[in-house]
Amino acid sequence: MSEGSTVGVAQARLASTVVAVRDGESGVEVWMMRRAMSMAFAPGAMVFPGGGVDPRDADPSIPWSGGSAENFADRLGTDTETARLVVAAALRELFEETGALLIEPMVLQDHEEERRQVESRERSMADLVVELGGAMNVAPLEPWMRWVTPDSESRRYDTFFFVAVLPAGISTGSVSSEGDSAGWESAQRVLDDGKAGQCIVLPPTESVLRAIARAASAREVLEGAALRPLAAIVPAVTIDGNGDYVIHANDEVFVRPGPGSTR
Repeated sequence: MSEGSTVGVAQARLASTVVAVRDGESGVEVWMMRRAMSMAFAPGAMVFPGGGVDPRDADPSIPWSGGSAENFADRLGTDTETARLVVAAALRELFEETGALLIEPMVLQDHEEERRQVESRERSMADLVVELGGAMNVAPLEPWMRWVTPDSESRRYDTFFFVAVLPAGISTGSVSSEGDSAGWESAQRVLDDGKAGQCIVLPPTESVLRAIARAASAREVLEGAALRPLAAIVPAVTIDGNGDYVIHANDEVFVRPGPGSTR
C-alpha cells in the first residue's frame, strides 16, 4: 500500500482515474466532466472519471474477467492487494461517473438506481456484480501513469491512471452528482480551451491530454500505454520571477498563476 507520511506532510490517499478514449472527427476524443463548483477539491476543473478508493474495492471475492490482480501488480509495480484495489476502484468510479458498467457477461439495461446507490456508498460494487451474476471486466483497462500530489499540498492523492476503449454497446452519460456537465471532448480542444483560460485543466490531466492529442487513433493510445514507464511521478513545484507556479514532472513542465502572479 502507500507509504506512510512524514511529520507535517499529508498522507497521499490512493485513487484511480479512467481515461476513456474513442476516435472522433477531429482526432481522439476523451470522456470528461467539469466538476461542480460546490466540490471541495478542484471545483470547476475538467477531469476524467476517478476518485479515492473504497476499502471494499479490495474484496478478493469480486469475480474478475479479462485479467488478474497478479498481472496488474506486475505492471503497476505494486503488491497484489493494491493492484486489486486500484483496478476495482477504476471500474467503480467509471460506473459512478459515466454509467458505463464493465462486467461480463455484458449487461446493457439501465442500472441508474444501482449506480446512484454505489455512488452514495449505500451498496458496494462487489454486491452489485455478484447480484448481476457477472464478473468485473478488467480487460479494457491499460495502465497509463501514476501521479502523486506534491508534499506541499494539504490534499494529496496517489493516483493510478488507466486508459480504455469502452466495449461496443456500452453507453455513457452525464450522471454523477460531482459534475455540472460531461461528455466526449476532443483532447486537443480541451488543451486549447485550458490554455485560453476557458476551463481549468490540472497538470496531471494536461499531461494525459498532451499525449492523447498526439496520437492518431484510440488504438495508438492503447498501444502506447504498454510502453510507458509507471514509476510514480512526484512533481516539484517552484515559483518563477513572475510569481507563477512552475511544476516539473519528469520531462514535462506546467505553469500556473501563483498568488503573486504578474501575468
